[in-house]
Amino acid sequence: MSFSLSSFDSDDITCFDIIKAFHALTDNELEVLSCVHQSQPVDIKGITNVIPKDRATISRSIKKLLAIGFVRSDKITLERGGYKFAYSSLSMMEIREKLKQSIEQISKRMIEAVSNLTEAKCAAMYKNVLLKYNT
Repeated sequence: MSFSLSSFDSDDITCFDIIKAFHALTDNELEVLSCVHQSQPVDIKGITNVIPKDRATISRSIKKLLAIGFVRSDKITLERGGYKFAYSSLSMMEIREKLKQSIEQISKRMIEAVSNLTEAKCAAMYKNVLLKYNT
C-alpha cells in the first residue's frame, strides 16, 4: 500500500484517511475497526456476521489492529469448555489522542530531517545512485 503526503491536499480528508495512512491499514482493516467499535465487545463470528469475509481475513485484520493498539482482546471462558476472544476498540477520544501524538512525533522528525538537508547529503545520495547502477 502506497502513501503520499500529496493525498492530503484535498479538502475532504477524514480522520479515517489519516488512520489508514499512519498505520498502513487496508479498507478491510478499517471496516473491521469500525465494526468492533460499534459492536463491542464482539468475537470473530460477530464480525463475520457484519462483514461477509472469511475468518482468516478477519483474524488478520484483528491481529494488525491489536498490534497498533486500536483494539484489545479479552479471553472469555465458555461454560461448555474452551474459550473465545472478544474484541473491543479504544474510544474515539483515545484514538484521536493517539493520532495527535503520532502526528506531532512524525512532524518533529520531518522538520528535523528537512532542517538537516544539505548539498553534501544530496551529493552523497547521488554518489550512492551512481554506485548502485554502475557496478
